[in-house]
Amino acid sequence: MRTLTQFALAVALLTAAAPARAEDATKDVEKAIAALNDAFKAGDGALVKALETDDHLSVTTWGGTQTRDESIKTLPDLKLTAYTPAKLKITVLGPDAALVTYALELKGTFKGKDVPAKNFASAVWVRKGGKWLEAYYQETPVEK
Repeated sequence: MRTLTQFALAVALLTAAAPARAEDATKDVEKAIAALNDAFKAGDGALVKALETDDHLSVTTWGGTQTRDESIKTLPDLKLTAYTPAKLKITVLGPDAALVTYALELKGTFKGKDVPAKNFASAVWVRKGGKWLEAYYQETPVEK
């Protein structure tokens, strides 16, 4: 009986801790996303590099498919005056992975051409070395 009680207690503790870890992960991912968005708006390639995985891939209407280094190289061509995400939906996929989706309004240009104003963004974030990094990002224009 004592073993059963200990087992039940262990399961209860693990179950109670899971939502707290997910909540902590959500808050940490939100902070990392805000920092990365600010880095893009400021054109800060060093910070972008620090917040993305080495094998990062992005897909945007302005740059097409780009690696992290390609994206940083074209950063001076991107002039964002507004990057306004709607409420983020963060789905914790496990202790070290999260999917983020949100509606997004942009104002700005890439190589002098306007970027689409209304978009839907998706990103995969992973935790490496205790730090949340974006591994994949995609923007899809939304019809008016």
